[in-house]
Amino acid sequence: MPAIREAILASKPALPPSLERPWRGWHDLQHDRAWLTDLVGAAIGKIRGVSRPGGISWQALARWCEANAVSEDDRPWIEDQIRAMDSVFMAYRNRRITEDIEQFMKG
Repeated sequence: MPAIREAILASKPALPPSLERPWRGWHDLQHDRAWLTDLVGAAIGKIRGVSRPGGISWQALARWCEANAVSEDDRPWIEDQIRAMDSVFMAYRNRRITEDIEQFMKG
């Protein structure tokens, strides 16, 4: 497995330095979000529980900026970039969850 990991890391595209920090921030914060649990199903039929991601909290983002010494000048831009990545992630995950539920209800 280490050889596979090293091969993947070797082929990883290099980020411009200006994007490295927001990318690291999003990865650091991606698990610091609420997950919303829903039960979906028919009245007397299939029922399934699903968890959908919520956004990264403002408090977590503020703490991350403080812990990583983000300047007041850079902070709005960094926060906007992390929020933009998070919205893409949530749209992708929620679309996949919706597709999975639709397939579950059909099958």
